[in-house]
Amino acid sequence: MAETSPDGMPILEATADDARLVVSFPPQHVAEETSLPGQPQPAPKTLPAASGTLVPVWSGMLSGPSRISFALPRGTTLVPTVDGILRAMGRGRPIAPDTAVELPWRMVFAVQDRQGGQDIASDHPVLPLTVAGVSGLWRARLRSLRQEPGTPAQDASLALHAVDPATAKSPDPGFSVPLGQVGRDRLAGKATAAQPAHATRLELSALGGTLTAAGLWDTFQWEHDAVLGRDVRVRTETSGVLYPLGHRARYVEFSERVFDPTAGHAAVLRSVFVLTVTEPVRRPPPDGPVARAFPFGDVEITTPAYGGLAGAKWQSFEDPVTEQTHVGVYFQPTFADGGRTVEFPVRCTAPRGDVRFAMPLLFVADITKPGFASLTNPDLAQHLANVLPPRFVPLPGIPIDLVRSAEPRDGDVHEVHGMTVGGTLHATGYRPVLTGLDVRLPALRTLLGEDEPYGVEFTSQYLSRGASHDLVLKLDPPVDFDFVGRSDRSGGLVAPSFTTDTVSRDLGPVNSAARPAPGTDEIDPARLFAPEATLLGFALMDLVTDLKKPPTVTSVLTPGRAPAARMAWNDVRLKANGPFQPTGESRLDLTVTASADGTDTHCKVTEFALVLPTPSAPLLKVQFAAMTFTQKSGGPPSIALEDVEVEFLGALQLLQELGEAVDLADLAPQVDVNPDELVASYSLPLPSVTAGAFLMTDLEVSTEITVPFDGEPVSVTFGFASRDNPFTLTVLMFGGGGYLEVELDHRGLQRPEAALEFGAMLAVDFVVARGEVHAFGGIRFELADGEVSLTGYLRIGGCVEVLGLVSVSVELCLSLAYQSATKALVGRATLVVEVDLTLCSASVELDSGTWVLAGGGADRRLLAVRETDEGLARWRAYQAAFAPL
Repeated sequence: MAETSPDGMPILEATADDARLVVSFPPQHVAEETSLPGQPQPAPKTLPAASGTLVPVWSGMLSGPSRISFALPRGTTLVPTVDGILRAMGRGRPIAPDTAVELPWRMVFAVQDRQGGQDIASDHPVLPLTVAGVSGLWRARLRSLRQEPGTPAQDASLALHAVDPATAKSPDPGFSVPLGQVGRDRLAGKATAAQPAHATRLELSALGGTLTAAGLWDTFQWEHDAVLGRDVRVRTETSGVLYPLGHRARYVEFSERVFDPTAGHAAVLRSVFVLTVTEPVRRPPPDGPVARAFPFGDVEITTPAYGGLAGAKWQSFEDPVTEQTHVGVYFQPTFADGGRTVEFPVRCTAPRGDVRFAMPLLFVADITKPGFASLTNPDLAQHLANVLPPRFVPLPGIPIDLVRSAEPRDGDVHEVHGMTVGGTLHATGYRPVLTGLDVRLPALRTLLGEDEPYGVEFTSQYLSRGASHDLVLKLDPPVDFDFVGRSDRSGGLVAPSFTTDTVSRDLGPVNSAARPAPGTDEIDPARLFAPEATLLGFALMDLVTDLKKPPTVTSVLTPGRAPAARMAWNDVRLKANGPFQPTGESRLDLTVTASADGTDTHCKVTEFALVLPTPSAPLLKVQFAAMTFTQKSGGPPSIALEDVEVEFLGALQLLQELGEAVDLADLAPQVDVNPDELVASYSLPLPSVTAGAFLMTDLEVSTEITVPFDGEPVSVTFGFASRDNPFTLTVLMFGGGGYLEVELDHRGLQRPEAALEFGAMLAVDFVVARGEVHAFGGIRFELADGEVSLTGYLRIGGCVEVLGLVSVSVELCLSLAYQSATKALVGRATLVVEVDLTLCSASVELDSGTWVLAGGGADRRLLAVRETDEGLARWRAYQAAFAPL
């Protein structure tokens, strides 16, 4: 201070090159509440107008004070009065250090010229400008002294860079403002000294600042117009991607002051929010795991622009690496009307036709900061996957080629009823992947009648190795491919049952655990088939040998037609096990084709015999050159037997001669089919059989082979006549009938049934004497403790009564029995004679003992008695008593 001014004020002088004049200004901006177009006032707040009426009020908040630091040249003098300070400001140059202009609210800028220098002037009046007694509002207009060529004269050509990022992160005031916290934080990060924003107008005044500025960066844009501290127009644009599809998009927030009739014609700020997809179509990445996990070509978002959105509810992300919290990283677009989530319509190109669906997406902002790049941050990708889990998208059953191989196979195309779409980080950005699919396996639908979709996902081996790996899909959970109880759908003779956990390109649904072991080309049947799986009622795993591949189940999908399925299992070698005994190169061949036109089934088992019940204790052997089950579309199933031979063994060897008389080779079976089983029956009439006093007529030999569809074993029934049609038996003057049926399966003799009955009775009455004569015969078959007992009997007798004083009765019982233990036919006779003489009576019983008629290794005799037999001695004593008479 060298001297004083005329009014006594001291005169200050700049005595150094770094002299500064720092001028503080009152708040230059008001953060005003903004709302959506057409909305009423945000809150029930009113103030009285001059007319006395109440007008709606929008909330607002003043910014903090601003300051400009002026560099004063050495020797500059300053009188500490208003006009003295204003004159010094005009001689000084505003510089960035210590300059902090808070315009807009909570956004603090330093000011430079566009070349980054300090050649800036402040144009402001020193004395009041008064016209017609009205003084104008004082204001200071900052401008660059270095105007670029071609720049309009009114362009201030200023550079703005943020100097207080912490203030920019300040929370919003509790209501929506045009430049919210996320926008300020983004602007503070972008408007640096190296890449500043540009202002074409910057004025400070006692009532607020005026600003026209813009900042255009690669991922963020900002435009701001404010007059006297009041926003007129604010626009921000944030670029980013849509997760998980990865399409590029931009999000625009636009606020503008309008005279709104719905707000009482007040000049209020209205905001609109628009999301625009700037990359509607994305090409697939090069072949690799990500490309295989989303088996489509171009992915297009068919609606590129979305207006009428609600303001973004930006979400933060805490980086686990840097432990920094990044605000405004992502949000889920919603509509202002009702808060509905935006469903983006998507079209995916595919070889068999486009696939269309809609799904919500997240907008992820392009943020690049030291230590954090959102588009390449794997931790953020995982975080987004947790926020927006893979989305299930229903589909109307579309055939989709899930492999897209240059060499297509039947197992590449599947009927998809839903997809679960997720995302992953790829070198080309976010990429969609299918984390799961719901598919209907035509094999299960058409072969088993099961129409439920099953969940599948791509196998890791396929994703890493591509089409060279045969197992493409993994079933989760595994599916039981079970024909037990439904063998009519799998060829009648065989009922496969195996668990499928993967889908092969060549073989269809298979069990990965039952693939050939390393170093071998054979499959372990015990690992493939469930114990319930059967062939002719026997465990399938015990009959199959040298197995090279499982049943092949493939699908044929044709657009516009119901899917078709084909199950093939041919040239399968069979081995001996239990009652199943191959008689040559026994094979199984199975082909089932099911489509909308019908089902064609062919199942054939060749060169085998059924030794029932077991080879160690055989009773019956039925040998087949072939057994074939067929069913054509629209027709009933049928079974054909080739060269059937029946042989009785073991305990039934007695019937072998009758069995040898049965030649079924030239007979065609009668087939009876119902929902439970298929029965093939043979019937062969035999000529009458005469044996001494025996005459047997109407004898018919029958054989039935029953193939159940419910998982029960195949059974064989052999019979002589039947219950409904018994044969006729005549013994001398006696008559009767009977039948014999034997049913066996691999569990043993299941149904032995036999009957033989005959007889006659004659009664006379002559007044003084009366009597009767009778004869009855029968045969009984028993199965007890595994041994067969076959017993026949003949009972002959009569009674005579004279005048009620004397009566005589005679009863003779003859029995024949077959003993399976000794394979012998034995007989026995018992005679009972009773005499009643009124005053006395006597009864004599004679038993001939047992004699052998056939078998057993003994001599065959028609009648054989032993001298020592007690019954014979009594008989001779009886004869001697009547000798004198």
